[in-house]
Order: sequence, then C-alpha cells, then structure tokens
Amino acid sequence: MPHDDRTAPETSAPKAATAPEAATAPEAPASTRRSRRSRLRRRLLAGLAGVLVLALGATAGLLWPAAGRFVRPLDDTPLNTRIIASAPGTVTLPATDDSRYRGTYGLIWQDKGSDRRHQGILGAVLASDGDTVTRELTTPTPPTPGAKAKVVVTVWASDPRQALGLDYQDVTYPGELGPMPAWFLPGTDTTWAVQVHGLGAGRAAGLRTMPALHELGHPVLDITYRNDPGAPRDSSGKRHFGDTEWRDLDAAVRYARDHGATGVVLLGHSMGGGIVETYLQRAADTSAVSAVVLDSPALDYRAALGTVATGLGLPAPVAALEAEIVGLRADVDFDDVDALAANRRTGGPEQPVLLFHGTGDTVVPYATSAEFARDWPDKVTLVTVDGASHTGAWNADPDAYGKELAAFLAQHT
Repeated sequence: MPHDDRTAPETSAPKAATAPEAATAPEAPASTRRSRRSRLRRRLLAGLAGVLVLALGATAGLLWPAAGRFVRPLDDTPLNTRIIASAPGTVTLPATDDSRYRGTYGLIWQDKGSDRRHQGILGAVLASDGDTVTRELTTPTPPTPGAKAKVVVTVWASDPRQALGLDYQDVTYPGELGPMPAWFLPGTDTTWAVQVHGLGAGRAAGLRTMPALHELGHPVLDITYRNDPGAPRDSSGKRHFGDTEWRDLDAAVRYARDHGATGVVLLGHSMGGGIVETYLQRAADTSAVSAVVLDSPALDYRAALGTVATGLGLPAPVAALEAEIVGLRADVDFDDVDALAANRRTGGPEQPVLLFHGTGDTVVPYATSAEFARDWPDKVTLVTVDGASHTGAWNADPDAYGKELAAFLAQHT
C-alpha cells in the first residue's frame, strides 16, 4: 500500500554495473545490524562473566588456605633465609631488607636435618656488599652454614628472668573462658603497664619494653588472650582481630585494679594495638586507663591485609578479596574493629596516645598511623622511625625508643 510520506527517489546518472543486479545481496537494515551487535555483546559479556566466575573461584580456592595463616593462633615463623657462614660472635646472611635493618634483632635458625630451632641476638652490621651481610651474633650455639633462618623483631624467646635478668611471677587473671596466664614484674609505682602482643608474637614481644618500664617503676603485666598457647581456647580456636579478645584485656585491667593498681597504661603491639583500641571503644569502664602506647597498631585491618597481599604481588582486587576471605574465616566484620572509623564516630581518644611506627612496615601501613595522628593531633603523638620494619621501632634504636617512652609516661602517669 503506498504512503504519502515516502521520500522521492534520488535522481542521478546510472552506475556502471560490474555484476548482474541479481547477484548483489541487499544491505541489512540498520535495526537488524544493531540487534546482531547487541546479541554479540550479550554473548561476550556472558562469556566474560563465566570466565570471571571461574577465575574468581580459582582465586578464592587459593586465597582460602592462605587466609588461614592470619587466623591461626600462633605463627610458625617460616624460615625465609639461610646461614651463609658463621664464626664466634658473627654470622653472615644473604643481603635482604631484613638482614640490612639497623639495630638489634633476633635470629632464628633450624638445625639441618631436624626440627630443632635456636635463637640468638643479632647485633650491629659489621660488613656488607651486594650479596651478603655480616653482623654480630650473640648465642651459645653457633649456626651451621646452610641452615634455614629468619630475622625477627622478637629478640628473645624466653622469659623475663632468662632474657633480661628480671624477677617476675607467673600469674593468672580470671578471663571469661578461664584462667589466663600472664607474666608479672613487680614495681614501685601504682600505675601498672599492661602489655598486649600481636598476632602470633606471644608474650616475648613485650620483653623489649620491659626494662624501660621496670626502670621507671611501673609494675608490668604481660598478658595472653584467648587461643594463645597455654591460654583457654574458644570454640573456634581462631583469632578474631580484637572482636572477642578485647574482653580478655578488660579482665586483665580489672585484675590490675583488684591487685592495687590506681591507674593503667596500655601498651599494644600490632594486633595488640587493635585489641587495645577495641577495648577502649567497647568496655563499660575504662576510667583506670591513664595513657596508651601503640606500636605499629592495626587500626584498619582491611588496609593491613591489603598491604600484605599487595606486597606478595597480588593485584588490588585480589588483595581486597583476600581481606574479605580472612574476615569470613575469622567470623569478623572488619568494620566492627576499624579503630580509625570508631574514633571518628566517638570523637577521638579519651587518653593521650604515644604511637610508634616505622616507614618500612610492610604489614601494617604507616599511613594508617599517620592518619590517626592527623585526625587527633591534640591526643596522639606519632614517633616516626625512618625505615623501621613492622613493630621494629624499638629494634632500630632501643635507646631512642626508651627515651620517648619515659618522657611520655612521666607526663601522663
């Protein structure tokens, strides 16, 4: 049927035919071409989605067991270097960031052919080149060349008496899961220092700060918390990144008050710093706390886990996925233990905070501590240690660390 609105055909000179008209296929209408492209796009997107699902499934399958390392109660300290040579009082290691760090560290090594481990005190760098580093080593048992080893910030692996010559008592404080072991160093002051270790470190992490605290007269309670070796376990047997552990710190503070403490200083390393911050946000009564000392504190677990994953070469989306898998395995919503966000909601720290953090930290990003200090400049004193590793501010310069700690406590206790 003819239509009045048809466009008149264009008049022009006829084109020379190169083939019979019947052999020339008519061009598909534009609507048909658009429909075909739309179907192709849908098929492509469906294919990409399938590939993405398979890739994510494979990635998650790899990340799930890796996440278990973060929730296990105790790090088994995997040995990541080796002994090249040793002599009385010295050791030679491959040149790495860990072996080059200035200061005082621990060195763990394992006998070849056995599971027996030893630990010595790694001192000053004596010589180095592009391949090796030779340092002082204090140990009764020299390591054997070729033995697997690792440089660690926990200098001593024993108790206060063996490591430092400090008299102490093995005590327990009543936690909600049962008696919690702790080391107690008596002092002359009535303000106690309660030390909280980080993930996998154990109470020995607090041995570094004990001499300075003891010299200042503060009694020291170096605590365990649930799922630590020797401490009561919960039904999961996993770390919960402060979401439950803060209650054990709450019990330790009550124990201190019940035993004569008129005030308490909380000192937390790494995850221990996160536990301290969660306790301060959730405990019904924090009035005994006069000051807080944090060392490389886990203030934002997503940022920390992202830093670790990125350091392993994982792309940012995979690093973010790993953080969510860790939270799933630990049964923790990291929003609930985000100390940066929590302090912004509540108006900031009530107690003065001394915060140590090294710029070479590859576990907990220095940026989170810098952000905390920027948020609350009147409350938070940030001591930046250039190049120091995770919780390595003391190791880099024990004397400087002790002076900062003493000045802070003299002012606030």
